[in-house]
Amino acid sequence: MRFSVFLLLAVGCGQKLEATTVSCSDELQCLAPDGLSDCEDCEPICQEDHLPTEDRRHLDDPIDYSVKPPAGGPHNPCWNEWGVFDVEVEDDRWVHNEEHGGVIFLYNCPDGCEGEVQALIRAVGDKERVIVSPYSDMRWRFAASAWEHRVMMNCLDVDQMVAFYDAHFAKGPEDVASMPPSGCMEDDESDSGESESDSGESESDSGESESDSGSTDSL
Repeated sequence: MRFSVFLLLAVGCGQKLEATTVSCSDELQCLAPDGLSDCEDCEPICQEDHLPTEDRRHLDDPIDYSVKPPAGGPHNPCWNEWGVFDVEVEDDRWVHNEEHGGVIFLYNCPDGCEGEVQALIRAVGDKERVIVSPYSDMRWRFAASAWEHRVMMNCLDVDQMVAFYDAHFAKGPEDVASMPPSGCMEDDESDSGESESDSGESESDSGESESDSGSTDSL
């Protein structure tokens, strides 16, 4: 059974944006923990959200999003490299990737889910403008997020993840496929202590830098 919850998000000047939540549990086909076979005893739980936002500010300070995982909103002036990561990518960085039309795939498995993660990487890791990353700040085991849209599930449905990518790839406010500017890459190198050779083009974002932090979305 599908159900919808309608919320109103307040954004500047009292304007209201309508958010929707839809259950997708009946459609979920879970993989077993080995990432190869179907799960026989899983109880699938799945939720899809549409979270409209007009907030595209660039904020230098860390952002504590009220909705996690976020699906758009204010973000770091630097976006992240595309690719598959085994260390957590900061969410205010990959939200900027979402603005560029990217799709972010996340997992949170304190008890381990290596087989499922490898199945996810096989399915989407080579696709254009993708980030795959652990994300500890959510209660779901798996999620996919794009600008204003996200799907979250307690077990992995690879077909559902691929369908989400197909529906939301290159649908952000900007269409930017390049790697981050060299200055952003240098920041990453100084944080990790590792040298990187990639550098990308700089973008001309329309987002405006502010000193405030936070998101206007709530769910």
